[in-house]
Amino acid sequence: MTVETTTSLRVPSKSAAWFTFARERFQIPAVLIFGVAQSASAQYVVSSALDWVALVVSISGISVLLVVMRMMDELKDLDKDRIAHPDRPLPRGLISSEEVRYGLRISIGVLLGASILIGLLGNPVAGTLLGLSAGYSLLMYREFFVSDFLDARPFFYAATHQIIIIPIYAFATATAVPEAAFTRPVFWFSMTGLGASFALEVCRKLDPEAHPALRTYLTVSGPGRTAIAVAASALLAVYGAYKIGVYAILGPVALVLLASLVLTMARPAKFKWTAGCAGLFVLAQVFAPTIAHLVEVLS
Repeated sequence: MTVETTTSLRVPSKSAAWFTFARERFQIPAVLIFGVAQSASAQYVVSSALDWVALVVSISGISVLLVVMRMMDELKDLDKDRIAHPDRPLPRGLISSEEVRYGLRISIGVLLGASILIGLLGNPVAGTLLGLSAGYSLLMYREFFVSDFLDARPFFYAATHQIIIIPIYAFATATAVPEAAFTRPVFWFSMTGLGASFALEVCRKLDPEAHPALRTYLTVSGPGRTAIAVAASALLAVYGAYKIGVYAILGPVALVLLASLVLTMARPAKFKWTAGCAGLFVLAQVFAPTIAHLVEVLS
């Protein structure tokens, strides 16, 4: 009787801990927004109509992938978080690293199982791309087995961790139009995502007052190299947008981002403006093909 009572009390407590962990670190509303936007836009770059079943499959796959990568980051950053962010769930003991690893193993298993199922149900291209994305995320988790090399080269590190966008975007297209997954529109759409995501990755880590353990880009690489990296990534995104006909949507936001970057280089304390503009840039990028389609339909 005592054992049963203890067990019954422990399960809700652990469930509550996972719920709090997810609420604080997974950013579920943002995950769903990006999953919907990426999935819809990945179809609209090659088709004028949505395949709704494919859309649901794509949103589900992308959302689980984003949660998986979030869990991986929480585990990889644990030592730094103990110093710089002790209030986060893992450092403060809300949930253990072993429990997160268990959740990670289950999530990876779900992704790999889904990739096999999608292939068996008649879409081997989408299934393979989902499995490839999951496999690449595992390499990211292991820092490609060259963690010291990457740690000494922060921009190269960031680039290797954004490349996963390419198979993810191709997967989103392949769920609806598998024969179009490797076409130029999908490639250039993924380049817009690669550029915008890289810009966000750098711009959200510019706090001049951040703990030294966090090694922000400004402190490690200096303002000049940081500005060049962000400008180059924005240029890549804008050129990709030009190639798929959504330059008018992404171009102006890129100019705002670069203007805010100049402000941050001159006054680093204003870094939050640049981080916010980078977030807006990513939103514009991921929604651009969908917005362009809606404008065309309504005009």
